[in-house]
Amino acid sequence: MAGMSLLRSAAAFLSRLQPLQRGQVGKGALQKRVPPAITVPVRFDSHGPRLFVVRPSTYYDKRFLQLFKHYVLLAAVPAGVVIALINIFIGPAELAEIPEDYVPEHWEYYQHPVTRFIAKYTFDSYQKSYEKEMALIHIENEKILLRLYEKEARRHMRQRGDGPWYQFETLDKNLIDNSPRVNPDF
Repeated sequence: MAGMSLLRSAAAFLSRLQPLQRGQVGKGALQKRVPPAITVPVRFDSHGPRLFVVRPSTYYDKRFLQLFKHYVLLAAVPAGVVIALINIFIGPAELAEIPEDYVPEHWEYYQHPVTRFIAKYTFDSYQKSYEKEMALIHIENEKILLRLYEKEARRHMRQRGDGPWYQFETLDKNLIDNSPRVNPDF
């Protein structure tokens, strides 16, 4: 890439030096271009040369910006309006006396109404998540115990020779009738 650029600039410089070689020395001789020996008529319909400029595509950039604007207008603006209205009309929660026999729910510990809503409808309570973790630990412990019992049972079966591989006696090979194989049909 750099080599082509260097070659192109060298060619442009040498084309500017051609007037000096032909004996046209004078003011501005380096800026003048000598027309080529063979001229070809070219039509410029829009008053100038039409150039094909190679540049990277902007399709994905424009598409991303359009989708971003769409989703901002679709979701972020209404959510911002709702949160602003909640802050103006409802406001943060205030501390108050709790009755003796009242147990607050897990979402009632948060001050902001939006946070309370999210905690109530999307997250589990700490007690529930703790019980779920304990249930998983209990299930894994039961699996470990069952694997240990199975390992112990296999060890006893190997020692005593009463495993499933000893339950079926194999037939004596003298009892197998090989007469059909001796005289095959032609």
